Amino acid sequence: MTYRLHLDPALHATYKALPDEARRDLSVLLLDALVDPLAHSERYGADDRMMRTIARSHVAGVILIGDTEITLVQLTYVG
Repeated sequence: MTYRLHLDPALHATYKALPDEARRDLSVLLLDALVDPLAHSERYGADDRMMRTIARSHVAGVILIGDTEITLVQLTYVG
């Protein structure tokens, strides 16, 4: 099953402001998570299989996995 991505407009503005490499890294992370979110993420705190962490290079995010949708709830860039 492929999930849909939900991205709050404020987080989308943050995403657009990232450097090109960080935007690419986050895009790859999200695309992988849309296909199989548990296989392409790590647990976030208690392993409830709903809140997960995705990370690559200097960018990380926290995703919320729903029945058919993944929501990016936090975005962090260290660079």
